[in-house]
Amino acid sequence: MKFQGGVKEAAKMLAGLSKSAREKVLELISKKDPRMAETLHKSMYTFDDLQYLTPMMLIELLRDIKMADLGLALRISTPALKDHIMKNTPRGMRQEIEELLLGPPQLASKVEEAQERIMVIVRAKIDKGQLIINKDSSETYV
Repeated sequence: MKFQGGVKEAAKMLAGLSKSAREKVLELISKKDPRMAETLHKSMYTFDDLQYLTPMMLIELLRDIKMADLGLALRISTPALKDHIMKNTPRGMRQEIEELLLGPPQLASKVEEAQERIMVIVRAKIDKGQLIINKDSSETYV
């Protein structure tokens, strides 16, 4: 098996650590290379990872983000994420999201900016322990 290094692989490893271990590692990296620490922090979770949120966590997140941002951001997301959000969103919000998805074409840069605005909130909630992205579906949170 060949080692597939790089930022993405390092970010995956960091995301798998406990919160305290992850903070210690990022703090050590930050002392040597603050930009690398920030890049790793941003790369640990992607917009499409929101499909791993529980329905309750998703509803909690929806309270803190703008529906306009979510509608824009979903334009370039995976079908699995769109499906997860649409299935677990209250009807009124779902209709608003659908209208935004079907609206006029938007610049890709605007869509990416909307995703980043959402991910800033997601990362802050993860750091505070308010959200947990669980990619291992064999584990459940209670």
